[in-house]
Amino acid sequence: MGGVARRATAIQYLREQAGNHVLVLDAGNTLFGERLATESKGRIIVEAMNAMGYDALTVGTLELIQGIEVLQERAKEANFAILSCNILDTQDEKPIFTPYIVVQRAGLRYGIIGVSEPEIANLADIAQVAKVMDPVQSLRKYLPELQKQSDVIIVLSHVGLEGDKAIAQAMPEIDVIVGGRTRRLLRAPEMVGSTVIVQAGYDGEWLGKLGVTITAEGKVSDPWVDIVPLGPDVADHPDLAALVARYNQLYPPPTPGPR
Repeated sequence: MGGVARRATAIQYLREQAGNHVLVLDAGNTLFGERLATESKGRIIVEAMNAMGYDALTVGTLELIQGIEVLQERAKEANFAILSCNILDTQDEKPIFTPYIVVQRAGLRYGIIGVSEPEIANLADIAQVAKVMDPVQSLRKYLPELQKQSDVIIVLSHVGLEGDKAIAQAMPEIDVIVGGRTRRLLRAPEMVGSTVIVQAGYDGEWLGKLGVTITAEGKVSDPWVDIVPLGPDVADHPDLAALVARYNQLYPPPTPGPR
């Protein structure tokens, strides 16, 4: 299951179906973990996500496992936004990463804001340079300015499903929460009031597709979810397969020792 080459094939197919109405988002814990990702300091994942045309990634614990400076380097290389509204510099108390972006698609403005789990502050060396603020309070700070610029508000969250529900309960103005961290494979959207909450598993083994109708008043309605398993029946995209092969040459797997 999984792999960026299969994911690229699935994303390309969905784009061909939906055209300019597609947003591609990632809820975090993505840049590190697998061998090539770790050894390349996340470069292979950023390059792959650039090729797949991602719009945004939110910062989870694994994004910072090699330190803030490494993630800042990857952010400069990324053609997508790396978002977090609640990780602040300890000195000036300003966000270290971009809090939110506004993306225009098919005449609509999508405000996408990222929020990270407070436990990031427990990582070695992070507490010396950053503090992680309460997710709800941080989102509340930015919501008014985001509403002025957006027709649809999307929270890209790595606080977990219960945290997502608390966010939706506190801020019913939020239209969609794309969540991660709790590794839930939600085959139907969770609803808190009119806020749609989705998650699509873990380790990139599935691609989650959320479809909604945007009413004339700018409201999100009729949400539905399709979970696409990235199994052997999904062909590898040749460009992404070549990318993985190139990185395997740069960082060859260890040779097994004698038994």
